[in-house]
Amino acid sequence: MTPADTRRFKRNPKVEEAPLQGELMLFEPETSRFFVLNRTMAFLWRHCDSQQPLGVILEKLEQEFEGVEAGSAGPDLRRALEELLSLGLVLDSVEVPR
Repeated sequence: MTPADTRRFKRNPKVEEAPLQGELMLFEPETSRFFVLNRTMAFLWRHCDSQQPLGVILEKLEQEFEGVEAGSAGPDLRRALEELLSLGLVLDSVEVPR
């Protein structure tokens, strides 16, 4: 993943959220499942708004969390995104042509 990554993702609109002591709790009414996201996963969830390309989210992650570098954060961000996608909490949005 590079800052030029133009893929975009969006939160599943059916999923509800609530703050939980520095973390974020998500509730999926269809399956009655709860999920607790740590600060990093919550950051990713909040930035999946279909407006920001994945590369921009990575840049913002570097700014938000002190000491985070794109080289190490990129693979972690990708794994976190894959997990949110596999759980149906985040959906593919659009890929903008270059």
